[in-house]
Amino acid sequence: MAVPPISSVSDIQNTQQMSNNLGQDDFIKLFMSQLKAQDPLEPVNNQDFLAQMAQFSLLESSRMTNEELARVRQIVDSTQGVGLMGKFAEVPSGSGTVLGEVVSVGFTSAGTVVSLKAKDNNGEEFYINDLPLTSLSRVFSGE
Repeated sequence: MAVPPISSVSDIQNTQQMSNNLGQDDFIKLFMSQLKAQDPLEPVNNQDFLAQMAQFSLLESSRMTNEELARVRQIVDSTQGVGLMGKFAEVPSGSGTVLGEVVSVGFTSAGTVVSLKAKDNNGEEFYINDLPLTSLSRVFSGE
């Protein structure tokens, strides 16, 4: 019996927030349109121009920081996943929880996933594959 992975609410909200924000290219287009449409008799004030350039610089810095943090998060997730090898983990299921041994770790574009080897009520082994780390409710060092 496989437990299907589900996205967390925060992942969905982060994706929606990112699509609602203006990007670097959008900022440049707006800035260039403003420069083209300005009145030649009353050009943009130097202070306003510098403030906009500072905003552009801040936007670029923020974008680069977010990219670096995403890479750091991938490294932390993969290290955490490898550290779970051989340990026992609990996963919620429709009828309660399933306890199984972490037997493999995988790395996907969505993040780190693990596979559990568990036993049903009859003692038969089965595998639950591609579980995101966020779906594990508890981790044990022994059974």
